[in-house]
Amino acid sequence: MKRQQSVGLVVEGNATSSAVLRLPSVLDEIGPVKAGVQRVARRLSNFLGAGYPVATYDELQDARLILLRVPDESVARIVSELRSANLVLKDSLIVLCESCMPSSVLAPLAECGAGTASVVAFPTPRKRWFVVEGHIAAVRQIKRLLDRSDARVFELKPGAKPLYFAAQLLATGVPIHLMTSAQQALRRAGIKGNHLHELLEEMSFEMFRSFSNGARFSWPMARGGCPPETTDEYLGLLRAHHPEIAADLEEQLSFASRRTSSRKSD
Repeated sequence: MKRQQSVGLVVEGNATSSAVLRLPSVLDEIGPVKAGVQRVARRLSNFLGAGYPVATYDELQDARLILLRVPDESVARIVSELRSANLVLKDSLIVLCESCMPSSVLAPLAECGAGTASVVAFPTPRKRWFVVEGHIAAVRQIKRLLDRSDARVFELKPGAKPLYFAAQLLATGVPIHLMTSAQQALRRAGIKGNHLHELLEEMSFEMFRSFSNGARFSWPMARGGCPPETTDEYLGLLRAHHPEIAADLEEQLSFASRRTSSRKSD
């Protein structure tokens, strides 16, 4: 006798690239699949090779865990529809998947007694990493499900998704501008092709290695071992011949120096 699946899925938009829905443990558990149009639910179910289409939200009632895989702009409407359905939400666990939104957008469902959480895939092609936040029961349930596919799950404090957003930008988005300047400087120095990418990769790795070993910003570290007089000479030559690179460098050095000073005074 086939065991009853414990995961319901509400889907809208293109979900075929979903990192969560590609996990074997999730596919093994999916039962009812609800979409705006039943043929869309059937098409996704066929694509996944899991679950079965249903016509109404009421048919999600037997699912202990309900995954919402919908565009951000549809979340408020889907939440309203779920709340207006004939579902008994008390003790249900509802998780918003792969959305920038925090679990707090599911508050109307939490008011009905549901445990709510959000899960987002960390953007790495080599590992199954996910970040979750929300109500403890929902977080534990989605973690157990993802763990069975050998995924690594990082749990945030409830309401801390803005801090994760900031960390991701500071670690992966903002530095791209500086890497572009470093790339431009190396190209102008005559480094090209694979050698250019190898040098940049090693420079980035050395920065992270130093940081992991406890290094923090300081002028000696920033100068890379150059004495102050050589540093001043190089900065002067950069201002004269490569002003845009000099401006980037001096702006970031000044910012880092100010931030370091302010943290020491705290």
